[in-house]
Amino acid sequence: MYIFWGGVATVVNIATFMLWLKLGWHYQTGNVVAWLLAVFITYFSNKFLVFSTPYHGMLHLLQELGSFLIVRLLALLLDLVIIWLGIKVLHYNSFLVKVFDNTVVGIANYVVSRWFIFTDKNI
Repeated sequence: MYIFWGGVATVVNIATFMLWLKLGWHYQTGNVVAWLLAVFITYFSNKFLVFSTPYHGMLHLLQELGSFLIVRLLALLLDLVIIWLGIKVLHYNSFLVKVFDNTVVGIANYVVSRWFIFTDKNI
């Protein structure tokens, strides 16, 4: 199930990024917009469809969402560095850089989400 929803978030992320570039807008701004859309899809799909963690009240949900966003913000930093290195420094193909970026960041996000955020701990 994670692969399916991770795939949906990845497609949305890459498609948004490439559309942004096609419109001639700045690549890093497009990267952040793509990230925001992917994070929205990922949180709700992970919470309710992938890891199916139980609901333990609003406080727990907010703590879980806060943890998720903090980790994703750290992942965004990695994302921005990979995109910058690949596109601006190394001058690689934008699409290939974004696919590589999504692979690296996606694996890191899965590991952190699976083991630290969406656990069945009753807080």
